[in-house]
Amino acid sequence: MALPKLETPTYELMLPSTGEKIKYRPFLVKEYKILLTGLEADNEEVHRIITELVDICTFKKLKIETFANFDIEYIFLNMRARSIGEIANLNLQCNNCENKIDFELDITKATVKKDPNHTKQIKITDEIILEMRYPRFEEMVEIYQNFKSESVVEMLCSCIETVYTEEQKYEDYTKEELIEFVNSFSRTQFTKLEEFFLTMPKVVQHVEQVCPKCESKNEVNLEGLQNFFV
Repeated sequence: MALPKLETPTYELMLPSTGEKIKYRPFLVKEYKILLTGLEADNEEVHRIITELVDICTFKKLKIETFANFDIEYIFLNMRARSIGEIANLNLQCNNCENKIDFELDITKATVKKDPNHTKQIKITDEIILEMRYPRFEEMVEIYQNFKSESVVEMLCSCIETVYTEEQKYEDYTKEELIEFVNSFSRTQFTKLEEFFLTMPKVVQHVEQVCPKCESKNEVNLEGLQNFFV
């Protein structure tokens, strides 16, 4: 007699970027093994594996490759909570005595923090406005690693969707022309572009822990999957 087929539960969540409701399922043992294997890889490979798992566990019905970084992080944390458990065992270093503090974190309490002053429309001059898109999950690896390098202009340019004024929308330009355009910014104008990335929504959980060794209070905001990982 054939073994019975197990039913996998389905859950819903709301995408932080759009408010759209999506369905997902927990990852299975075979998928969890892929994740564990990937933890030993470099950041780029880890991001690829996580994106692939999110795509599979949302039934391949969404254009995951277009999702904002914080959408993927939020979906994955919910998947992780439903698949492995809501509690993650973590540790942090005491700011006073450098002792390692072990603690349990309820990852379901992680939220997407949104800066009230954040906007996707950047006014470079009184006339010229940039319409931005959020970087995708895999793009964040390169942005974090190279934010202060010479290649940062090219990376930031990739997230400019439209350049327009009240009278005209500029669409017929090359990648090279866009890079040259951004390179002509003043420092003040370029700072406005940087602010888009620094203030965009992020998955955050506030943690407060008292060090058992020196009894000092430690507070930290955990951001990014590297802090919430398995």
